[in-house]
Amino acid sequence: MLTMPKISIIIPIYNAGPYIEACLASIVAQTLDNIEVLLVDDHGRDDSMERAQRFVDTHPGNKTFRFLATPHNMGPGPARNIGIEAAQGEYIAFIDSDDVVERDFCEQLYTAARQYDADLAYCQAQLVKGAETQPMNNPVIESGAFSGEKRCFFLTHYTTLFVSFLYRRSLLNEYAISFPATRSAEDSYFLTCTLLAARQIACVDKPLYHYLMHEESLSETRNPSRYRDKIKSFDLLMQFARENGLYEANQAELDYIYLKKGYLLGILTYIYNEQQPQQLTLCKIYNHLLSYVPYYKANAYYHADLKLRLLHTFVRQYPRLAFKVLPYYIHKTKMKL
Repeated sequence: MLTMPKISIIIPIYNAGPYIEACLASIVAQTLDNIEVLLVDDHGRDDSMERAQRFVDTHPGNKTFRFLATPHNMGPGPARNIGIEAAQGEYIAFIDSDDVVERDFCEQLYTAARQYDADLAYCQAQLVKGAETQPMNNPVIESGAFSGEKRCFFLTHYTTLFVSFLYRRSLLNEYAISFPATRSAEDSYFLTCTLLAARQIACVDKPLYHYLMHEESLSETRNPSRYRDKIKSFDLLMQFARENGLYEANQAELDYIYLKKGYLLGILTYIYNEQQPQQLTLCKIYNHLLSYVPYYKANAYYHADLKLRLLHTFVRQYPRLAFKVLPYYIHKTKMKL
């Protein structure tokens, strides 16, 4: 009788040639046994899949590798969905094809998840740029029941590091959680849905995931339509919460997430990516906000977030100046849009 894998690791692969071997080497080195690895070809233009196949062929071990593919280039979200559908593990992990993890990444997260019967288990991460590293941390909370003030605090303070989490596969199936087809903030949608649905959580306060920043990551081609995808992802989040009866208990937190990560980052994304931004578009985005969060001015988190209020007010009252100043601000702060 075949044993269910403890973890299914899903890796979408697209133009990752220079990095894929290091990523796979960190997975082969995992100290946990009974892991399956699903490599999803998203039809890049380089030899990533050939390199991955050669690595797997020449590195026999106790990890099971399976090769899957999207019908055509669809983006990381749909590629991960194909992995979710094929996964057989008790838990699911996602690793980006140009990142690496510590040898005990799987073991520590799986052990914590089993200890607390957790729907989610997470660790911390590090941003690695050349010889420099900096922490990318989510809030540290007590492992165990995930509800009330603990969930509220996490929802309003988390960083979208969905790759530093383990997800119980049955939870994803129970709530039909998958990645939207959008190509911006699809990871925020996925992680926030699981944070709303999870009943138990486990925290491993160690930097076990290494997010590698490459030069090409910094020179991403600007996409004028990206803001629409970002806002759409958060529209879908609000719809998910309402359809699953999860909105009312977390209304203040969800409205704040929509304000900050959907509306404001959508505005900044539009201004940064559009060569000639228009005031009319800003008005349309603002009216769209009102259709989802009409009473945002009464939100306690909004009032407590001075930076959010100042940026919102600046864009609303001085749009022409915002068009000139904000692209420089975004570039200077290396804000990821």
